[in-house]
Amino acid sequence: MWTVFWLINKNGNAQKAKVVYYTTDGKRTKYFKVPYKNKDGYYSCLFGEHLLNDNTKPIILVESEKTALVASMVFLNYTWLAYGGMNGLTNDKIKVLAGETIIIIPDRSSKAVKIMRDKMPSFQELNIDARILDMTGGLSDDELETKGW
Repeated sequence: MWTVFWLINKNGNAQKAKVVYYTTDGKRTKYFKVPYKNKDGYYSCLFGEHLLNDNTKPIILVESEKTALVASMVFLNYTWLAYGGMNGLTNDKIKVLAGETIIIIPDRSSKAVKIMRDKMPSFQELNIDARILDMTGGLSDDELETKGW
């Protein structure tokens, strides 16, 4: 089973498509396809970036497109965006958030939280008021795995 996540920029243009494969219980597999390549002029943007037009809701930035999609159906008072993987938040992608206030919710992983903390200077340079919601409880990735997370 697979899903296509279309990356549509703030101007309403489709930038790229990301095909993600899932098992029948909804878990992501390690298989992805990105049919449109940078070399062909297709560049990634934030998933949901087009929702920033005329946005009045608080912005929450998560790692997974699936998380953003599901959360947007449950928590309607927020605009949910995704950066597409632990290392998917590039400086080019965050430029569209200049001047905004955002909450970043990385996956429950000390490595994912560290990557976002390391990005804080980039947010500050663009006058982005960014806060990280760390759901690790201060535990290492090994400790989280032992606890079943």
